[in-house]
Amino acid sequence: MRDGWERVALGDVLRLRSERRHSVTTLLSVTADRGVIRQSESGRRDSSSADKSLYWDVHSGDVVYNTMRMWQGVSGIAGEEGIVSPAYTVCEPVGEVSDRFLGWLLQDPKLVVKFLNRSQGLVSDTWNLKYSEFKKIEIDLPPLSTQRLMAEVLDEVDAQVQRALARRGKMAVVAAAATAELMRSTSEATGVEWTVLEKVADISAGVTLGNDESGDGAVSLPYLRVANVQEGHIDTADIKSVTVRISDVERFRLAKGDVLLTEGGDLDKLGRGGVWDGRIDPCLHQNHVFKVRCQTAVYRPDFLASYLASPRGKSYFLSVAKQTTNLASINSSQVKKAPVPIVPLVEQERVVSSVAEWKSQLANADKDIDKLRLLRSALMDDLLTGKICVPVPA
Repeated sequence: MRDGWERVALGDVLRLRSERRHSVTTLLSVTADRGVIRQSESGRRDSSSADKSLYWDVHSGDVVYNTMRMWQGVSGIAGEEGIVSPAYTVCEPVGEVSDRFLGWLLQDPKLVVKFLNRSQGLVSDTWNLKYSEFKKIEIDLPPLSTQRLMAEVLDEVDAQVQRALARRGKMAVVAAAATAELMRSTSEATGVEWTVLEKVADISAGVTLGNDESGDGAVSLPYLRVANVQEGHIDTADIKSVTVRISDVERFRLAKGDVLLTEGGDLDKLGRGGVWDGRIDPCLHQNHVFKVRCQTAVYRPDFLASYLASPRGKSYFLSVAKQTTNLASINSSQVKKAPVPIVPLVEQERVVSSVAEWKSQLANADKDIDKLRLLRSALMDDLLTGKICVPVPA
């Protein structure tokens, strides 16, 4: 430990606040990536109780953490007064401590591991970190002037990350609008004819899970689920295996160039899709993921995938989907009847090239953001552990 640093318990610098005066009733929420924000800005449905008499008061500068998700490090510093659900724990900084410094310290992965170890419950869904355990955890605390300087440095790096994210968000909006306009103008061009998807592609559902296909005539193979099919690309970072009869492998096997389309679930999962690049072979697909194998003499797979993901393609799926409050799904018959334009291949090439350029710019922006995040993470570790000596002005 560096000279001037002190080992203290979290309870020495964070005192439990248990107030219910409700002089300010702004409902706050704690998010993993944005800290403490107004619930109305979270993008989530307000599921708070109508009776908020048991909600906790929050003061500006308080540390608020999600009692059942602190093992994941979900905490933040309040920037305004308000109230939070009893599912949160509210702590008041006391003594020679900077609230901004504490905000960064509580995100330290090594400290988050301690939160996990102190959490109680049988399974992850019920793990919770009570204040009685939280307050016992020890930390190394630098002098107040050093804390403030550390927080200032980390805040500046974080501001760079946030600015990069904002630029990337604006770029994504422009890219989506440009792609939508490109698809609209292309599909509405003079002489373009229309057909239904089943006339230019073979559509099929995949493996139905839950069937016992074990035995000598069965084989276990990787398969794609709804979670693997993202908007515009296929994510194979977390791929599962399924056991099927050997005789069914070719039926469910994916080929390079197959367009994948999700049946639905949450509204954002309806008609989500991308093109399979064949990186894993053999690979199958789940029954909630449709395989669309287009006639290459008529369609480029990447053009078809982009059209189906465009506002015009999405609007058809929304119009025919079976919907409940926040769920929607389509069936294979509806996919087969999806209207699609017959666009010359040379024009498809032009559209695909433009879309690819936007994707390339977004991918480069993502790389820049990842670099900034790595810098922030490394700097956090060096500062919070005292590996880097922060010079404090006299």
